Order: sequence, then structure tokens, then C-alpha cells
Amino acid sequence: MMAEPEEPYDVHAVVYARFERPSREYYIFSPDPHEGTRAVTYFLWVARNSARTIVIDCGYGEDAAKRRGRDLLRHPEAALKAIGVDAKTVPMVILTHMHFDHAGSVPSFPKAEFVVQEREVAYATGRPMRYPACRRVFDVEHVVDVVEANFKSRVRFVDGDAEVAPGVSVHLVGGHSGGLQVVRVESKAGPMVIASDAAHFYDTVMEQNPHPVVASLPELCAGYERIFELGAAPERVIPGHDPLVETLYPAHPKDKLTFDLCGTPLKKTPWQGWKG
Repeated sequence: MMAEPEEPYDVHAVVYARFERPSREYYIFSPDPHEGTRAVTYFLWVARNSARTIVIDCGYGEDAAKRRGRDLLRHPEAALKAIGVDAKTVPMVILTHMHFDHAGSVPSFPKAEFVVQEREVAYATGRPMRYPACRRVFDVEHVVDVVEANFKSRVRFVDGDAEVAPGVSVHLVGGHSGGLQVVRVESKAGPMVIASDAAHFYDTVMEQNPHPVVASLPELCAGYERIFELGAAPERVIPGHDPLVETLYPAHPKDKLTFDLCGTPLKKTPWQGWKG
């Protein structure tokens, strides 16, 4: 059983980048509703209470944006600063996986312990990276950053499901990457699941139309079920890249690009009333 936290957490989604490109690039299957372009939002997530601050994923910076032709609204470090979080003092960063847009700013967190699935590190440093199709969403510089952090005893390896802080647990789902994990938080609004790329968009899951970056398709599809088995209400299961999050949850009073995931949704979320 998960230990009770000191107090429940405030949880925020913090926008640091947006991008738009042909819809077909975000779905394995491309039916007519997905022709045209598709907007994507890049988030960090922050869970904090009076005792601790935990950052979930650390985004990418200027070098990766330039190299990959991505837009960057602000560096992740600046995005966190806007809501009073100093990346240089954050004690824990949970990496849901090691793709460039989730693990691209490790050096910005010099005091942090990085929580990552052992299977993800093995995938990102092992034989799959021999193949261009597998490594295209990883940047070797970012992988090396995690390896260097490990050489400083600053990586906590997890094998499967584990509580990593009071009221915060990680759960291995795989699928999209070799060791993708989702994060369950005891929030002020009740249990919450940061699904990250286990659910790119709401419709990814609802239409069973996966993102085309896949390490294991059966694991990815099983992950669609797993994120709803962790005890959160549907409106508290948060997809990884859907711009709808920006319209569904109230903005932070100090930053219009940060959204209060514990707040009452401004309208019905796509998963409310969905039968699965």
C-alpha cells in the first residue's frame, strides 16, 4: 500500500513548447478525420506540497529545438521559474522515458535525483539504438546526460511499479518506448495519473489509434487500459501532449501557460462518460 503523503499535492501542467505538423505523422492509421494538420503541446508537470517539489519530465532546450526544427516557447527552466520552481534546487525529477522531449534538459537540474525505469535506460543505451528507426526520438547527448548523472549516484532505477515519494508512485507500461512509466499522484483533487506518452492525445486512446513511435504495440495498447486502472477519475487522467489540456483546466494565476490539474475542469473532458 502507498504511504499517505504529508499532504496531497498541487499538480500543474507547464507548457514550454508547441508544434504543428501533418496529422498523419501522429497516428499509425490515418482516417479522414486526421487529414490536415495536428497541433501538439509539450508539457512538464509539477507536483508539490509544503514538504516537497517533484518535477515530472524535463523537456528539451534550444539545441534540440534547432536540430529538430521544433518551436520552443521558453526553456523548461524558465517555464518552471514562472511558477516559482527553481530547477537548480529541485530534489527529484521523474523521467517518464528518455525521448528528447522528455529528458532533454537533465543538466538544468544539478541537485535532482532522476527516477527512471531500468528497462528504459537499457533500451536507450542498448542494441535498439543501433537502428535509426529506434533511435530517431532519442538524442545521444541526452542519454549521456542520464549516464553521467548515474556516475554521480543521482539516478534511481526502478524495476516495474514503485512508490518513489510519499503519495507518488511510478508504473511501468512500456509500449511507446522500452521502459515508459506513468506517474500516479495523490493530488488535492484525488488520485491523478500523469499518463505522459502512454496517451499522447485523448483521441489516441479513444480511437485506439496509436502514435507511430512504438517499441511494443501490444504493450502500448495494454497501457491504454493500465492508465485507467490506477484509481483516478477520468478527468484526472492527463494525456501527454494534447492541447485540449490547455482549454480544460484553469490557468495558474501567475502564468498563463501553466494549468491547474487539480482545478475543476472548465468543461467536460473527453474521457468523462467515455465507456472505454
